Order: sequence, then structure tokens, then C-alpha cells
Amino acid sequence: MAVSLVSNDLLDRFKGLLDETENELNIISPFIGTQTANLLADWLTLNPTISCNIITRFYREDFVERVSSIYGLERLLHAKAKIYALIDLHSKLYSFDAHSVIIGSANFTQGGFMSNHEVCFIMDDEPEISEKVNEYFYDLLDQIQLDGNGVVTQEWIDEEKKYVPHLAANQRNRNVTYSNISKRGTVLKKMVHPELFESIFEKTNNSDEETGYWLKFEGTGEDRIPNDYNYKQMKGERRRNLNVTYFPRKPGSIQSEDTLFLTIVSYDEQNKPTPMIVGYAKTNGFKIKNVVDNSDLKDYPWKYRFPYYVEFTSGKVISAPIKYGIRLIDVYNNLGKAIFPSLRKRRVVSQRTLQSMHFRRSHIRISQEAYDYLMNELNERFCIYGEIIL
Repeated sequence: MAVSLVSNDLLDRFKGLLDETENELNIISPFIGTQTANLLADWLTLNPTISCNIITRFYREDFVERVSSIYGLERLLHAKAKIYALIDLHSKLYSFDAHSVIIGSANFTQGGFMSNHEVCFIMDDEPEISEKVNEYFYDLLDQIQLDGNGVVTQEWIDEEKKYVPHLAANQRNRNVTYSNISKRGTVLKKMVHPELFESIFEKTNNSDEETGYWLKFEGTGEDRIPNDYNYKQMKGERRRNLNVTYFPRKPGSIQSEDTLFLTIVSYDEQNKPTPMIVGYAKTNGFKIKNVVDNSDLKDYPWKYRFPYYVEFTSGKVISAPIKYGIRLIDVYNNLGKAIFPSLRKRRVVSQRTLQSMHFRRSHIRISQEAYDYLMNELNERFCIYGEIIL
């Protein structure tokens, strides 16, 4: 797992994960600070298509004591964040799409992210962990929405703004803690998720969960590959080795004899942006030596971003333009949550969750059902279009 313990550069790591976020940001933090709220509000304004859900506390005492900022909440609300209030909240959690998570002691404040002594786990590029955390988040959010008393509105904020400056200005003796029973939000029984952190860190022995089958993405959302190339032409135009694929981080989970389904971030026949699966390859797995050297970096600057690689031992792709491959959305529509082992135990999985699973992914593990489906679909296309041997 790409898990790291962070105690002194949390803000920079948070900004880095924001840069990788394309679809959704979820935050749980009892306190929201002015500076961090402004930073996030500015980012949301520049990225208006991204959904942001925030669960926090809404206590007048917190606003007067300046441990949380009513003005920060207002900025976020104006930036189209959806804000929910939960009484007795203490958890801190930050979830970025379906790929990365921060869990720890830090509130979303300047103190929490910069000056206090805090410790957090960052689980980066970990879709299986992210899905478990998002399941917890949405369980909590569903209960708040069902209760109906936890949606923070402009009216709530305007009401607090009448009291907070006056009370704070009259609080001259800072040795006395201000106390007020004014609290707004949903009251819930304590949610029991005993399996959440255990399931994050335990190594499962279920072979169904540990398949050797992967979607391997090539191209990015900012640099989609033209759909009139076939796979070999695409590799040539982009100056890539036909029998090698590259990664931004060490793909340590990819083992010898694993199967990579080659998934091109491109366009379908109607020129709609979507990943297209065009073939498969067997690999000899990731090895410690599979890192580009300085001469490679000089000749191929793009390898700074993708410095790790895996070699193919065999495989084939359709001898046809990328647009005639298999649309990933069609795999979702046919298999639903069965495509990903990490979603198998969830009762309900939304289409939004399925479609967000691959955002910013270099590779993601798929199930035996997905392997069988893709092999059948690819064999039909090999019969129609022919094949290019890798």
C-alpha cells in the first residue's frame, strides 16, 4: 500500500491530492478555519464541476472561541460546497475521488494543517481503501440527509453572524471560556463501523479479492489519445516501447503472469470521451530495477511523470482504431459493482461511484467476472478486426 505517516507537511500533501482530484472531494472536520476555507473555496471556484461535501459542527461556542470560522463556512457555501452539521462530531477525514484518503487528528484549520502537533495517515493511490472510506462517509451523509436537520444554509450563517462579532468583542478575559448551548445539526446514534480500519490494513486471504487482473490506463484526461490510431500507431506517435507500459508510482502489486487489459483514455465512435479497452498483455511483474535512468529522462521528459514501468511477455490488441475497442462504460453497465473486487460486499453502488473509480488511476484491480467478460468481448473483436501480437 502507498501509505505514509505525515506530521509536518500536511498542507502541501493536501494541495497535491487536490491537483489529482477530478470528480469529488469529501471532508469530515469538526472545525473549519478561515485560511483553509478560503484556499479550498478558491480551488472550488476554479474547478466548478467538482462536487464537495463537508460534514462539520455548527456550534456558536466554536465560532465565538474562533476555533471554527462562520465566515469560512460562508465562503465555502458560496463556492458551491454542500455543508452538513452533525452534533458531537469528532472525526477528521479527507477523501479525494476514489483514489486517496487522509485520516488523522488534523482539523481543517490553519492550526490543524500547519502549526499544531498533528499526525495523519495518507493513503495515496489506494482505490480499495478509498472505497471503504467513502462507504463510511456516505453512510453518515445518508443518515444526516434522512434526518433533514443537518443542512447548513445561508440563513443559518446569517443568524450566527448577528451574534458572533458582538459576543467575541465582549469576551475580554481570554482566561474565561465562552459557553453557549446553541448547537445546530443532526443528532445521530454513534455509528458502529468496527470493520472500517481493520479492513483497511488487514491482508485478505480471499483469492477472489486478490485476482491478477488489472485495467491499465494509458493517456490522461488532459491528454486524451486520438481515437483513429490503433494501439501500435499510438505507441509510435507517443514514442513509447510497444511492449512496455509506464506508471507514476511503483506498481508493486503487479506480479508475474498478471494480465493487464490495455485501456486507452480516448474517445468512442461518437467522439465522446471515455476509456477504451483495446487488448491485453501478460507481464513479468514489477521489479525493483524497473525505474527509468537519467539518460531516459533526458531523451524522454515525459518519463519524469511516469518513471516506473512493467514489461509485457505476451499479448495482443485489436488491429483497428482505438474507437472500435470496448467502452469502459459498457463494462460498468453490464457488470455493475461486480467489476471491482473492492465493491463486491457493498449492498448498493451508484453509477457515479463506478464511473469515478478510474479517475486519475494508472491501474486498478478487476474481478474474475470482469476478466471473463473482457476476454469474450476482445475475442469477438479479434475475429472482426484481426490482431496485433505484442
